[in-house]
Amino acid sequence: MPLVRIEVCDFKSYRGHQVIGPFGTFTSVIGPNGAGKSNLMDAISFVLGVKSAQLRSSQLKDLVYRGRRLALGDEPSMEEDPEENDTQGEGTAQKAWVLAVYEDKNGKEWKYQRTISTTGNSEYRLNGKVVTYQAYNHALEQQNILVKAKNFLVFQGDVEAVASQSPKDLSRLIEQISGSLELAPEYEQAKAQQDRATENATFNFTKRRGIAGEIKQFKEQKSEADRFEKLCAERDALILQRLLWKLYHIEEKIQDNVKAIKSQNEELVGLRMEQKEHDEKLGAAREEQAKARSDVSKRERRIKKQEKALEAQQPSMVALEAQIAHSERRLKSAKDLAETIRRDEEKQEEKLGRLQKELETVKKAANAAQEASRKASSHTLALSEESLEEYRKLKAIANVEQIGARQQLETLRREEKTHGRALAGVSEKVSQFDGRKQKLDEEKASSTEKKTELVEKLESLQDDLRRAKRELENAQSERTRVTKLETEINEKLQECHVKLLQAGVDQKESEKEAKRKETFASLQRIFPGVRGRVIDLCQPTQRKYETAVSVILGRNIDALVVDHEKTGIDCIEFLRNQRAGQATFIPLDTIQVKPVNDKFRSFAKGARLALDCIQFEPAVERAMHHACGNALVCDTMEVARYVCYDKGQEVKAVTLEGTIIHKSGLITGGRSTHSNNKNWEEKDIQGLHRLRDSLFAELRDLNKSKPRGKADEHFIAEINRLESTLLIVKDDLTACEHKLTGVNDELKHIIQELKRHRPEQTKLESSHRRLQKKIEELASVVNTAEDKIFAGFCRKIKVKDIREYEERQLKASQDESEARLRFDTQIARLTHQTKFEEDSLRTIQERLQALVATSNEHTAALTKLAASKATAQADIDQAQNAIEALQEELQGFQEDLEEKTSALDDVKRTASKASKALDKALKDIAAKNDEIEKLASERSGIYRKCRLEEIALPLDQGSLSDVAMEENLQDDMAMDEDEDEDGTQRPKMVQDYGIEVDFTLLEEDERQDGSAEAGSEFDSSIAKLASEIERMAPNMKAMERLDDVQSKLAETEKEADKARKDSKHARDEFNDVRKRRCDLFNSAYQHISDTIDQVYKDLTKGKSAPMGGVAYLSLEDTEEPYLSGIKYHAMPPMKRFRDMEQLSGGEKTVAALALLFAIHSYQPSPFFVLDEVDAALDNTNVAKIANYIRNQASDKFQFIVISLKGSLYERGSSLVGIYRDQDVNSSRTMTLELTQYDT
Repeated sequence: MPLVRIEVCDFKSYRGHQVIGPFGTFTSVIGPNGAGKSNLMDAISFVLGVKSAQLRSSQLKDLVYRGRRLALGDEPSMEEDPEENDTQGEGTAQKAWVLAVYEDKNGKEWKYQRTISTTGNSEYRLNGKVVTYQAYNHALEQQNILVKAKNFLVFQGDVEAVASQSPKDLSRLIEQISGSLELAPEYEQAKAQQDRATENATFNFTKRRGIAGEIKQFKEQKSEADRFEKLCAERDALILQRLLWKLYHIEEKIQDNVKAIKSQNEELVGLRMEQKEHDEKLGAAREEQAKARSDVSKRERRIKKQEKALEAQQPSMVALEAQIAHSERRLKSAKDLAETIRRDEEKQEEKLGRLQKELETVKKAANAAQEASRKASSHTLALSEESLEEYRKLKAIANVEQIGARQQLETLRREEKTHGRALAGVSEKVSQFDGRKQKLDEEKASSTEKKTELVEKLESLQDDLRRAKRELENAQSERTRVTKLETEINEKLQECHVKLLQAGVDQKESEKEAKRKETFASLQRIFPGVRGRVIDLCQPTQRKYETAVSVILGRNIDALVVDHEKTGIDCIEFLRNQRAGQATFIPLDTIQVKPVNDKFRSFAKGARLALDCIQFEPAVERAMHHACGNALVCDTMEVARYVCYDKGQEVKAVTLEGTIIHKSGLITGGRSTHSNNKNWEEKDIQGLHRLRDSLFAELRDLNKSKPRGKADEHFIAEINRLESTLLIVKDDLTACEHKLTGVNDELKHIIQELKRHRPEQTKLESSHRRLQKKIEELASVVNTAEDKIFAGFCRKIKVKDIREYEERQLKASQDESEARLRFDTQIARLTHQTKFEEDSLRTIQERLQALVATSNEHTAALTKLAASKATAQADIDQAQNAIEALQEELQGFQEDLEEKTSALDDVKRTASKASKALDKALKDIAAKNDEIEKLASERSGIYRKCRLEEIALPLDQGSLSDVAMEENLQDDMAMDEDEDEDGTQRPKMVQDYGIEVDFTLLEEDERQDGSAEAGSEFDSSIAKLASEIERMAPNMKAMERLDDVQSKLAETEKEADKARKDSKHARDEFNDVRKRRCDLFNSAYQHISDTIDQVYKDLTKGKSAPMGGVAYLSLEDTEEPYLSGIKYHAMPPMKRFRDMEQLSGGEKTVAALALLFAIHSYQPSPFFVLDEVDAALDNTNVAKIANYIRNQASDKFQFIVISLKGSLYERGSSLVGIYRDQDVNSSRTMTLELTQYDT
């Protein structure tokens, strides 16, 4: 057997020294959860050199046993991992080791031991000898046990990871299995050397081409410089001929003007004499007119003086009229007030008379009443003196009798009077409150009714107002809606019209283009070195260059600019993996850029380099140079033809409209293919026409349904009326509510007062009745006593009782007193009222007298003011008469002035004709002198130009050095000539600097023709030569630079040859490494690819599917497969093809196991350890896996499987059981050979 046994000592959950095994060809490791099955897997991995991070521990020292012996009853849970109790242990183990006994194919036994201490030290032993890790690993590799590739074990959970790993990870796994991964550093180094060598060779090649181009350019520039000098000489000769022609004709014109001035001086003498005579006549006529104007001015001044005096009097007249009107108003007011007071006086006198009559009547009535009382008293019972004396004595006796009862009676009567007065007051208040309450109730009812009416009216008005506003809003919203719809329809019509006019509007972006843009955005997010598209990184300096720049960029317009070539390769790989189409990349570090020819910057007017027409960041300058090159942007097609055809330049020239002249001379014209234009189909155009017609129909319907403006005015007027009425009703309602509130408050107060006074009234009435009853009782007692005393006296005077006598006497006295008091009160009232009315009458009379005096004063003032007004009016009339007389006199003088003015005008017209003739002659002479001066100035300018530009002007006499470089204006002014004594003017003397020009170079026809057309021919010839010279822009130092560049070319060719050799050597080395790596990788891949389908069929075939499933591998890159991924496809039996991610958990596990078994079959390790790989499988699939393992297991290929499923471990050749020994807190093992039970 390859792996005979495993010995462990203090490793993880295994305490002390334990031996696990022996292992058979198909050994199953079983045991409950937490017993330590996975720790056995870790022990095998540990002894074979696997890192601690893959052994479920952070450090190697954590692998040392840290358990402790448990006390009784301190048993851990079966689900608890023993490793979780390590930190709670108190173990004393200082180191742990694992020993693997291995038997090779020759039967030789090998012992591999690895030891770890708690300090973290690790030791490796091979057959008992301490060795290094490299020697230890080398010995394992000799047995085909690859630690890095882990081709001998599958950890718990690795199956799912294998099933879901990416193509790149699968490619890396095969690289580890094949050994090609070890060549990766050498591959990368060789590739980098090849890239550097290629870049160096490319750089030298580009440099050599650039120098060769410079040589060619300098040769062209030399020939251009020669031609430039020749053209300059032709231009200078033509300029000299032009100047001689100009000077010759200037001299001719100066002489002609001098002759003309001399001939006009003879006519000037006669014109001046005629002008003198007319001036004398004009002076006399002006004197006569001035005298007449002086007389008119005097009369006008006198009239103005009189008018000023009249104007000065008018304000006083206006003031008098205002004073008279004021006095009249005051007088009228005083009279009206006096009349009112007189009526008041009459009323007062009448009232006073009535009072006096009433007073007299009352006095008479009082006297009559007094007389009647006296007469009545005489008829009453009269007693004699003896009877009166007897009455008094009996009365005294009676008063003594029952004195207590009398006093009590008197007290009760006083109380009764007091209660009566109180009762009368309360009753009066209650009566007043009842009356006020009744009035308030009536007022409340009327106010409530009025409020109800106002509320109803208010609600009605509000409803009307809301209805009016709603109608107005509806009308306005309808108008707004119609206007909005009309605007929208007009916009749609405009848009439709634009679409119909345009033949190049963009169609909607296609789905493919949108996906392309999204892909570019993803590249920028994923790869930092991606800067963006060329079209996005540059911007034309002016809008007119947009079309031309788009045409020049051409296919590079959508190219992506990246910083490094590697970034571009990564982007291409990403596009290939994502199947996102193709793209062009411009790497800034390796792109070959031709040098820009600076001569094209100013080669021709209207032509410029495309690089100068765009703006971009300096970082992407190389990319822009690559995309644009030496292409020119020309304003017109004529400029482009001139550059490419006339000048013979091999350069791409593009006009602003997008027409191209290629280097080969071909012309591409028409609409730009890069402009944002749309290709319209006929059905689209017809659809736009239908849309336009329907929009026009909708617009007509809207115009018909559009509300008119008069309706709004009616609604607004109605709303204003309702709002004003509503405001008035609200004010009335508010006033009514305030009034009603006041009434309610007052009524509430009255009700409260009634509630307070009615009980008091009832109480007083009850008390008053009780007092009256007591008084009647006491009065009967007192009366009985008096009747006894006055019985004889009453019989004597013949009365029933003494009280009858006393009441009769008392009533008469009281009636008399009351009558007298009543008349006295009335007389006093009337007396006081009469006195008051008399005082009022006196006051009214005094006011009336004052008003009469005021009226008299105003009347006197009016008389005085009327006299003043008459005097002022007389003065004004006199002044107006004087003004009229002066105006009549002025009219006569004005007629005389008009006659004199007419005569003066006749003289002026005659003099004006003569003056105009003289002025015309003088102007002609002055114009000729000005022309002479202008010609002389022009001649001086030509002299200065020749001197400044060093033009060799042929001279017969004089020198150009005598010509001043600036004009001296003072000298020119000093040379002006005054008029002669006879009134003539001399020709102007101008400065000629003593120069006489030699005109022998001029042809006869040039001397004869001095027209502007001849000058224009000279100018056009000179301009044509100058334009051609300006467009040439030659390099005058081309010869000097040509020698330097040729020597530089020889050195560059040597460097280029060396770079080519280095590049070839680096390429050969890289190809050798790449071939070896490809061979290793392809060997492993081919074996696995050929094996996996059969393995998968063995794992999946059954009764329902005897052929099993299908599995295969596919390379993403066949040239260098290790740089890309490997896709693994598995199709379970009786199911259609699906991606690995869409398979179930069990299907993924079977597919992963098939891949692991296929990989293991390439350079297989002698044993294969699997940790619970059947966790996600059902019993059927577990049985298939078990059968496959049993069929593959042999003495040369051993399987060790950790499993909890009986359908798998029951098919093994041996069992290793693991359990927990709770007494020592350690994992224990036992082994069972199953082959003994085979039948």
